[in-house]
Formats: sequence, structure tokens, C-alpha cells
Amino acid sequence: MSRYPPHQQYSKPPIVVTENDVLSGRGVNIAAHPGNERFRTLVTTRADTTYCETYSATEKKAVAEEIVRHISNLDPPGRFLKREGRGQVSRGLNGPWEELSRRESIKKTCQALRDCNRSDRATYAHGVAAPADVKSVAEELATSGVALRERAARAAEECAVETSARLREAMEGAGVPEETIEEQLRRQRADP
Repeated sequence: MSRYPPHQQYSKPPIVVTENDVLSGRGVNIAAHPGNERFRTLVTTRADTTYCETYSATEKKAVAEEIVRHISNLDPPGRFLKREGRGQVSRGLNGPWEELSRRESIKKTCQALRDCNRSDRATYAHGVAAPADVKSVAEELATSGVALRERAARAAEECAVETSARLREAMEGAGVPEETIEEQLRRQRADP
């Protein structure tokens, strides 16, 4: 008999899918989910024929970050979800669902941006009515006078500044000497 109390399993409450969530998967039910339709129309607001050839990796990531941030700032907040567990053969919107990490959400969005900018995917969001928030984004992009590539470059710079600030804060919190912090920040700027 063990001296330790039995291991208690704490289960998380199941994730309830909302209309703002972006669901990973295939099929009509997934594609027609309002969150996935919003996501596709939002991605098409960034359609740029030069995306794959001329945007740097940091610019592509920055564009994806803007889209993920938009989804996360909805009310209720949108999440990027995938079916829980390996080999789940659930169909439709039945769960169980788990949330993608921020990195996975960015990766999914980068793939969507590549897809929407391919000439053989001209109908990426064809027939999908853009929600009001996406229309607002499209209008702002169209009237800003800033090219999508320039906007991506600015967003990449903002991401770099935010990353440096978070890195500095974490290293200071860990008691890392200032000269080491500065060296690490120089490396990070050289190779984002």
C-alpha cells in the first residue's frame, strides 16, 4: 500500500465551439462553420500576388500574427481548435476539441495565406459573405494608402520590438547581467 494519496485526475471542462472559433479539419461542416468562413474572408483581405515570392519570413509571420490577433480579439474570443487526441474520426462539429498553441495557429494561418495567394485557389473564399468586422478590415486596408507588403514590413518591425521587450523582461526577471541581455538582443535582431 502506498503512503501517497491516489493520483487524482483533473479533467478540463469540454470546449464548447463558438461561432468565432476556427476549426481544423476537413469537410463541409468544418468549411461552413462561421468562424472558418470569417477566417477565410479575413485571409483574402491580405491577398497579394507577390506574397510567396517577395515577403520575408518575418513579414509572412507578422501578417499571420495580425490575423490570429483579430480572431482572438472577437467577442467571444475566437480560438483555433483541433480535435482532441490522435486518430479521432469524429465528423461534423462533434468534439472533443483542444486549442491549438499560438505557434500552431500562426502556422495554420501562414498556410492559409499561401493557399489564398495561389493562382489555382482563386475561389478560396468564393461565395462566402464577409462579416462586418472583416469588411471593416478590408476597407481600412483599401483606404490606408499603404501597400500590403509595406504594411507587413511595419508589422514585422512591431513584432520584433515586442519580442525584444518580452525577451528583455524575462532575462531581467531571471537575473541575467545587462551585458548578456544586450548581446542576446543583438543576436535576436540579427536573426529574428
